[in-house]
Amino acid sequence: MRRRLLQSLVPMVVALAIVAVVPLANFIATGASRTLFLSRSNDADWFAAMAESPLQTGDIANLREMAVRYQELYNTPVFVVDVDSRVVATSVSGVNVKEADIDRALHSTLAGRLPDEPPALWPWRSGEMIVSRPVVNNGSVLGAAVLRVPTENGRDEVQNKLLLLLGGLLISIGAIIIGIVRPITRWVLRPLKDLDNATHQITRGALDTRVSTDGRAPELRRLGDSFNSMALSLHQARQREREFVADASHQLRTPLTSARIHIEGLSRLSPTARFALSDIDRLGRIVQRLSRLAGSDRPGADADGNEAPLDLAQAVKERLVGWKAVYSADDLELIIGEMVPGGVAPELEVDDILDVLLDNASKYGAPPVEVSVTRDGTEVVMSVRDHGLGLGSRDLKKVGERFWRSAHHREMPGTGLGLAIVRSEAARVGGRVVARPPIGGGLVIEVRVPLIDDYDA
Repeated sequence: MRRRLLQSLVPMVVALAIVAVVPLANFIATGASRTLFLSRSNDADWFAAMAESPLQTGDIANLREMAVRYQELYNTPVFVVDVDSRVVATSVSGVNVKEADIDRALHSTLAGRLPDEPPALWPWRSGEMIVSRPVVNNGSVLGAAVLRVPTENGRDEVQNKLLLLLGGLLISIGAIIIGIVRPITRWVLRPLKDLDNATHQITRGALDTRVSTDGRAPELRRLGDSFNSMALSLHQARQREREFVADASHQLRTPLTSARIHIEGLSRLSPTARFALSDIDRLGRIVQRLSRLAGSDRPGADADGNEAPLDLAQAVKERLVGWKAVYSADDLELIIGEMVPGGVAPELEVDDILDVLLDNASKYGAPPVEVSVTRDGTEVVMSVRDHGLGLGSRDLKKVGERFWRSAHHREMPGTGLGLAIVRSEAARVGGRVVARPPIGGGLVIEVRVPLIDDYDA
């Protein structure tokens, strides 16, 4: 935008400067021509006065000598003609009075008219300046004195002045661009720059960012108001999301606690109740994670730092025993891939993470689904791959955002919180979630968590 604005303003400044300079350049060339013409007109008048008597008496020897001496002194040829345009005295031989410039000057002078305005002395032009004056006696024209004035020195002087003018023009244009155009450009674009900075702040999560609209042009003020309205809507939507998750987790705590108390009493009588009790505990942990996800809790360390590292591969294999039965019941193929032992933080909720990934793979992907645990440098990687349609490059960047769902899956049941919880759990132990398209199609979700160096496999 700034470059386009400069590209519009700079040619305008250059055009205005040229428009202002052209008359000045013409004044310089015309002034030099007029100065040279007037100085040589005085000499021509003197020759005309000296030629009056010789033209009457016919004694032109002295007149010829004066012409020769004048040329030697001023390097300017001079000749005198009679009323019939015949050359009677000259400083050089071979004068052709039929040359266009000489003929035009003589025709005007012998007719008693004032001489024409001399042409401007532009450096790219060449030729001599013809200066003629009539020889008059008692009002009668007897002839004319003509000077063929060289113009090289005058044109060189004009050229030097024009070069100085051009240099001054370039300096002025540069000064105007630096001192006026660039500040004006920055002033005009400052509201857009503020909008750009505010947009980057919004994309980083600072939804309370606003832009000032005071003292702005009406169009930019409306744009700023629209941006602030959009930012406010986003901020309110995010607050409603957080409030919903926080309220849901808060409202679920009381009935879960009550249900646990009742099921604890039944667990002494029925083995099935003990399984229900473990599910109640899992629901309790899910509610806690929803609360953390909403930002309503500020959890500290879940462990005191004395627990032994968790073998991620072993924990995954134990959880897959139940999932293999679930997949078999639904005629889905679950492949247990490479399982490399690796110690991770003991507070990592492996069961919940794996449940979300396998549930998503069964609902949104296609079999076979493959689960593996590997090492990659200082990370332990738990991967779940399906062979479904996968996600586009734009959707891959949004995986793990709260309440986000792919356009292909919005008609299917779900809340859009599963992968957000997985990402939150991974981040809680310093890990991350990576979604990528594998070779052969489908989707791979990788949960990468730091490897504990002192783990002994």
